[in-house]
Amino acid sequence: MKYFAPTTDDRRIWDLFLSGVHKTTVVVADDSGIFASLHEKPTTIPELAARLDFDERATGVVVRLLAALGLLIVRNQNFYLSDDARLYLLKSSPFYWGEMMRIALNTQQRDALVARLHQKDSANAAGPLGAPSRSTEGRPVDAWAAGQVSIEQARAIAARMHGHSLPAAIGAARNYDVANVRKILDVGGGSGCFMIAMAQAHPHLRCTIMELSTMCAVAQTYIREGGVTEQVDTIAVDMFRQPWPSGYDAVFFSNVWHDWNLRTCQWLAQRTFEVLPSGGRVLLHEMLLNDDGAGPPTAAAFSMLMLLGTQGQQFTFNEVRSILEGAGFARVETVPSYGYYSITTAYKP
Repeated sequence: MKYFAPTTDDRRIWDLFLSGVHKTTVVVADDSGIFASLHEKPTTIPELAARLDFDERATGVVVRLLAALGLLIVRNQNFYLSDDARLYLLKSSPFYWGEMMRIALNTQQRDALVARLHQKDSANAAGPLGAPSRSTEGRPVDAWAAGQVSIEQARAIAARMHGHSLPAAIGAARNYDVANVRKILDVGGGSGCFMIAMAQAHPHLRCTIMELSTMCAVAQTYIREGGVTEQVDTIAVDMFRQPWPSGYDAVFFSNVWHDWNLRTCQWLAQRTFEVLPSGGRVLLHEMLLNDDGAGPPTAAAFSMLMLLGTQGQQFTFNEVRSILEGAGFARVETVPSYGYYSITTAYKP
C-alpha cells in the first residue's frame, strides 16, 4: 500500500486532542498556589519550584503550558500573571472563575498532575547506565522501561502510534533531505511508519527498525503492507540493556526522547554517538517548544501529556542542542518537517 499525503495537515486534530489537559492544568495551578505565588512575586521556574516545594521538571511543564495559554507572561525567564489570570483565576478577585473550572473536571488527570508536582528530581531519576527507572503507576512507557511488551500491547500501541504518526511520517519523508543517507536505524520505531514512508519515497535507502521483539513482529506486518520488504527490516534489541547495531550513517528517533527524563536522553545521545561513524548524523523528530518554552500551545499541551503519561516532556531546540553537544555532536540544526513537527539534525565530527 503506497502512502499518500492527506489533503490537509493534522494540526487542528492535534489541537482538539490536546485541549483536554488545559482545564486540568488551570485547576491544579489554582489549587496548588501557583497563581497566588506568582501574583505575590513573579519568579523563575526553579525558584517557583523551590518556593512551593515542587518538582522542578513538573513545575516547568505546568508553567510553560499556562504561558502558552496566555495566563502567564515570561520576561527574562521570570513568569508573571497576565491580566486574564489576575482577573479571573485569583481567589481574591470578584471575577474568580475557579469554581466553574471544576465542573466536569477530569479528576484522575488532576490527581496524576498533583502527584507529578510532588515527585522530586524526576528529571534525573534513572537506573544503572542511564536506563529509565520503572514507575509503579502503570504508565505506558513502563513496558519499555522494563523491556517487556506483550504481543497484545504491541498490536494496540502500534495501531495508535501509526494513526497519529502517519501524516508526519509522510511529511518527513517528503520534506527532509536524505540524499546523502544510505542506511538509517530507527530506534524505538513502533509500527515502522517512518521508515516505510522513507523507503517508499527514496528507493536508495535501506532502513532498520530497532524495537523490542514483539514490536518488531507487529512492525513486520506494516512493512509487508507497505510493500518495502526489500528496503526495510527489523532488529529485536532492548535499547536500554542490549548493544546497538552499527554500520548505519543515520540514527532516527521519533517521539522517543519526549518519553524520558533528562538523564536518560543524555544516555540515548551518548549511545547514538558511539554507534555512528564519523560524519554520521542523528535525526530527532519531535514537536519543539518555542525558545522561551511558552508555546506553541499544542506543543506545550503535548508536554503536559508526556508529564502525565511518561517520564519526559517536550523540549526547546536549545535544550535538545545542549544534550546533543554534551554527547559530542556538532552542527546542530532544526528544520520544520510537517504540521507541528520538526527534525533536529546533528553530526558526529
